[in-house]
Amino acid sequence: MRTQSPARTLLGVVAVAAALTASACGSTDESGTAEPSPGGGATPTTTAATTTTTTPTATASESTPSETTAPHPDRCLIGELQVTLGEASGAAGSQEIPIVFTNTGTRSCVLHGYPGVSYLAAPDGPQVGAAAARDGGTETPVTVAPRARATAAVRATVVQNYPAETCGPTPVAGFRVYPPNDTGSVFLPYPTTGCAQTGVKQLSVQPVTG
Repeated sequence: MRTQSPARTLLGVVAVAAALTASACGSTDESGTAEPSPGGGATPTTTAATTTTTTPTATASESTPSETTAPHPDRCLIGELQVTLGEASGAAGSQEIPIVFTNTGTRSCVLHGYPGVSYLAAPDGPQVGAAAARDGGTETPVTVAPRARATAAVRATVVQNYPAETCGPTPVAGFRVYPPNDTGSVFLPYPTTGCAQTGVKQLSVQPVTG
């Protein structure tokens, strides 16, 4: 067996060490020194910015009014209407009376839907019996120009056709009428007899027409 001389062994060790050093330097050159991130961690990945618009949710106090409470700035108000009764016409067991709305204002306005109608015991007295029930018909907005008119028909049942114990016949002085979508009312004289019992259908009304 041949034995290597100490000099050759030393040269081999030096060559291995030099190779290891060169390898380490090459690794450092390839990766470079990492650039520190502002927070000391890894550099964050950059993405495209997006904008999201969020519609705020209305609270109970900010909710949009419903159709039944929403304002109707173009509606006809009681202060710009003259309300009268037209000529009554008879039918079997009832009378049909037109309620006439005349625009006395300076602007065109809209009547839409059913007026409110009930009997009163006196011009400023209490209501007698049930208010008028809505009697079918199509609700169509009616634009009423100044000095023009629109009508709604109310049907009054001849209450003597009901048994007295069912009706409770009571003298009435006339009608209280509310235009559609208004809280103001007028009294219209129409002396007759109504039913004090609220379970009796004594009045019905149709929507306003042109």
